[in-house]
Amino acid sequence: MSLQGKVIAITGAAGTMGRALIDELARQGAKPIAITTSLNARFDRAVEVLFWRPGAEMDLRDRFQKIDILVINHGVNLRGDRRPAAIEKSLQVNALSAWSLAEVFLSTVATATDPASKEIWVNTSEAEVSPAFSPLYEVSKRLLGDLITLRRLDAPCVIRKIILGPFKSNLNPIGVMSANWVAWAVVSLAQYNVRNIIVTINPLTYLTFPLKEIAQSLYFRLFSRSTPQPSALTPGRGESQK
Repeated sequence: MSLQGKVIAITGAAGTMGRALIDELARQGAKPIAITTSLNARFDRAVEVLFWRPGAEMDLRDRFQKIDILVINHGVNLRGDRRPAAIEKSLQVNALSAWSLAEVFLSTVATATDPASKEIWVNTSEAEVSPAFSPLYEVSKRLLGDLITLRRLDAPCVIRKIILGPFKSNLNPIGVMSANWVAWAVVSLAQYNVRNIIVTINPLTYLTFPLKEIAQSLYFRLFSRSTPQPSALTPGRGESQK
């Protein structure tokens, strides 16, 4: 898959992985767009910057119409905090806002050619199947992973999962992998049409994640069903989150 000329938006763009992905995608000829909640974010490259806050995902819909790939990469790690406010923030940022962004983007897949050109990449983390020694991070990322597995069954375009091991970043200063190398591996595997992109130093993840994904997908397929109906996020249906 060539990324030449594709417009690719990355959430969490001001973070370590977001910046690494912007650089790698630009090297592949793509046109990256930075989506960030940080009003003071500055980027080395001259990229379009979209400011956003969780709960206002619908505000990005018009811009999503012209975007080929959405990379959902943002997240927060509150480590050992288990206060109600920390639980709410972890769920909102790591799971619910990511889910809403995906749904807004999917609502723009309208034409016959869109399913072939539009994609979503979701960074769910190795925490889907392995301990991260941060309970709220694990709970929220596993929730996102389960929701994406469920949504894949009826999604109108390709949804890829990105499952990353510990890379060095502001969220994880003791990570052992280079963010730039991880970004290169993620983009390379996506170009080879890998749907579950695993980049980690833990060999067990390469075994446990595919088994978990197959089993859970089968379970969801057997015990749930899809009822065709307009999306609640489509303009004129329901309310936007503002």
